[in-house]
Amino acid sequence: MNRTNVAVVTPGSFVIPSGRSSSVERVIEKIVPLASDRLDIKVFGKRGEHDNIRENIGGVPCIRVAGGSAYYPSILSHLKSWQPEAIDVHNRPLLAYLIKENLPGIKVILTLHSTTFIRSRDSSGSHLMSRLRQLDGIVVNSDFLRREVLRRFPGLPLPVHVNHLGVSPEDFMPRWTPAGEGLRQARMTEYGWNGRKVVLFVGRLIPEKGVHVLLKTVPLVVRTHPDVLFVIVGSAFYNRPGETKYVRHLKELASLWPEHVVFQPYTPYPRVADWYNLADVVAVPSGEEEAFGLVNVEAMVSGIPVIASDTGGIPEVVEHGRSGLLIPSDHFDDRLAEGMIMLLSDDELRRKMGMAGTEAIRNRFRWRHTADRFVSIFLNR
Repeated sequence: MNRTNVAVVTPGSFVIPSGRSSSVERVIEKIVPLASDRLDIKVFGKRGEHDNIRENIGGVPCIRVAGGSAYYPSILSHLKSWQPEAIDVHNRPLLAYLIKENLPGIKVILTLHSTTFIRSRDSSGSHLMSRLRQLDGIVVNSDFLRREVLRRFPGLPLPVHVNHLGVSPEDFMPRWTPAGEGLRQARMTEYGWNGRKVVLFVGRLIPEKGVHVLLKTVPLVVRTHPDVLFVIVGSAFYNRPGETKYVRHLKELASLWPEHVVFQPYTPYPRVADWYNLADVVAVPSGEEEAFGLVNVEAMVSGIPVIASDTGGIPEVVEHGRSGLLIPSDHFDDRLAEGMIMLLSDDELRRKMGMAGTEAIRNRFRWRHTADRFVSIFLNR
């Protein structure tokens, strides 16, 4: 039986596959190989300076084209030649609209990973609404993001599907196992951090991720836990080094506590798993528009409790009191330190939450679950 042909179009900002790309590309890299036994998929993405035009992602063909202004015309040319039955465009409403306008007989779905590209410049959003109306559906990664789409575009006559993201358990070493603890002790010795309790942040160093809020808790946590170490892993950019004004501000805040805060550079997936293995607590101080947050499932599969705000899509992933602590957003700045102190003070509580998080991943948040829903959406099941 012939499989449905589906084109997956990346935003064109980063090369795929690549260790230095955004979470959008990682989601695609993880889903498409798991769906390729039921769908005939081709991935379209940006070509790097020294990349082959054709490669593959887990056996799925990846066609790379020039980026920038040439990206859309090149993609459209390939799509016209192949004539897939459905096209999945990630995070670019305008690109999805232009493809639909030129290929009206083909099903075009827009997959949104955040609210970033649905923030209309005009108060009514009417211009963006008129473009979205031409599409055949929207896929989002949380119920929160689905509600946001429908709130911003009331009366949108499209199905909006929720497809929660996942994680690969085989890429992570759970903390609460003999092997996990042995690895942790060896690496803590290597860093000279023996006897320290680690609060970990992993992500981009941008204001929306709230690292400045986390750093302001350092003196409060240090009073109770003088052995605490805040490890900040990430940078302002995915694909290049460099500091922004915001990063310099973070380092100024941290300079007051040089024995308790260390910065580590962006670490590509899956090597970032090594950092989770060192953590006692993973802090996710993101703002209210965090749609899903892969860091949440990565911490949980590593057996580490999460402390985060109860906003956005985070409560759909982290269960308060079971796999972590969710702090009310209107008291987040005040209660974040209090929650971390409680977790750092109770080894057994951290172990129970960590194990509950790992179990939740096995049952609900594996990439296989995400891929199965992806297939159902494109087969209209």
